[in-house]
Amino acid sequence: MKLEKTLQQCVSFAIVVTVIFVFASVVKTQEITPTCDRTIKADVVAFDQPFFYNRLGAVNPAGMIYALRSDVKPKSSTTGLVPGNVTLKDYKRARPIVLRLNVGDCLVIVFQNLLDPNRVDPDQPATRTAGIHAVGLNLRNTILDDGSYVGTNLPSIVSPGNSITYTWYAEKEGNHVIYSTAATTGGEGDGGSLPMCLFGAVNV
Repeated sequence: MKLEKTLQQCVSFAIVVTVIFVFASVVKTQEITPTCDRTIKADVVAFDQPFFYNRLGAVNPAGMIYALRSDVKPKSSTTGLVPGNVTLKDYKRARPIVLRLNVGDCLVIVFQNLLDPNRVDPDQPATRTAGIHAVGLNLRNTILDDGSYVGTNLPSIVSPGNSITYTWYAEKEGNHVIYSTAATTGGEGDGGSLPMCLFGAVNV
């Protein structure tokens, strides 16, 4: 009697598990890519940029920042915008980049790494690859929108001179930190590229 009851319980459990797996597979196949109400595009570059912290003259010669391509210029006009030959335009100040969009919008970032292939300061991390990872924004297309290099996933960070496009979907309101995952530790304060100012935010 006990054996028969145990068998019935096992069969019931197996049926429940099967139903759960079938339901999960149906839900997965019904997943749809979010539809963008609008598509906002930003052409962003990463480059080396010394900057002042305050009006007292505290300076960070190892600065690394993001900026819109329209806000930078070549240091030397003979070679153009190439890695190591980039600076902010004269009327711009170095600060964390902030991008804005509304709920339901998609943000397309065309990113190019224009960091110097060689460190310009010993406090900079030795890693010169870079990307943009957004905390809390939905990836629109594939894992390549993540701006990361994790496990067996294809890397979505790039070496100096190379470019990549990220697309994110804004599902709800909030402030989302963006930063490069290429060097999360190392350099002064063991903070990788973060203390050098290679970060910003997306406000939804």
